[in-house]
Amino acid sequence: MSLRNDTVELPALMPGDLQERVVRPTLAVLFRLAVGPAADYYTPRFLRYESAGHGAPGWHWPALLFQSVWAFYRKLWLPGVFYALLPAAGALAFLSLAQTLDDWSVPWWLCAAVSMWLVPGIIAAVLSTPLLYGRIRRVVRRAERVAGDPAHAASLLASHRSTSLIAALILGLGALIVALWPVAPRVLTAYTEHAVRTQIAASLSALSPLKREVEEQWSYVATMQRPLADVAAVARRWTQFFDDVTVNPITGRLRVGLGPSIPELWGKTILLAPATDWLERIHWTCIPVDIPRHYLPKECREGADAK
Repeated sequence: MSLRNDTVELPALMPGDLQERVVRPTLAVLFRLAVGPAADYYTPRFLRYESAGHGAPGWHWPALLFQSVWAFYRKLWLPGVFYALLPAAGALAFLSLAQTLDDWSVPWWLCAAVSMWLVPGIIAAVLSTPLLYGRIRRVVRRAERVAGDPAHAASLLASHRSTSLIAALILGLGALIVALWPVAPRVLTAYTEHAVRTQIAASLSALSPLKREVEEQWSYVATMQRPLADVAAVARRWTQFFDDVTVNPITGRLRVGLGPSIPELWGKTILLAPATDWLERIHWTCIPVDIPRHYLPKECREGADAK
């Protein structure tokens, strides 16, 4: 086996350059034997780390995609546990912001995927190569101490299994399931609440034409001193979204009864109350009646907080 491609050739040092560590050519063989699969990928990088005297953050696609499964496959036990905990930590961080995501243009589920998979994957991708280098370096040093010479050390490393598919499948997936088990129901609940808030927001948005008619009639009343006599009939055109929609002919307030399309809130009520500011502009306030706050879209949460 030729060692030419695995030997670090140090350039001539110029005055003021830092002295680099000299890497033994036999170390390339020992690294290859200790790494096992994908030795052509890892060995040149590990030799550069050895020359520099330390590992360095990099990028590792398998760790990005598989995280704890890859770590246990490479027998990185503590990093494997750490990588399994990262999605759970991302889920908790996501849950703390879940209600505020309704107003974003980015879909809810995409934000969940970024928090629970992409961010943990990026962390794993950056850390994995230097972590594997540290393990392989310890394995090689241990083999050299036990064997006493490179030939026997190479024999020991050749008989050593550097990877474990069983550990990857059992420990990698098992650690991930155990880490996510407590938070998975909370994520599903958060998605259900998000879906309800989206339905309520869409239903209230469908009342925009009715609100415009109320505003026009209200302006007409302010001028002609006539009550809102005909606006209640307009509301019946929009009852397919709700059990009932009624209009107060004096105040213009809309009373909305939620229907079976939102089973969690069937029979609950939302009031939409118009009010004018000092410039005579009409603003609408959403006032929920006996509806839990976590089911309310942003405009109704503001009304609930103001009560």
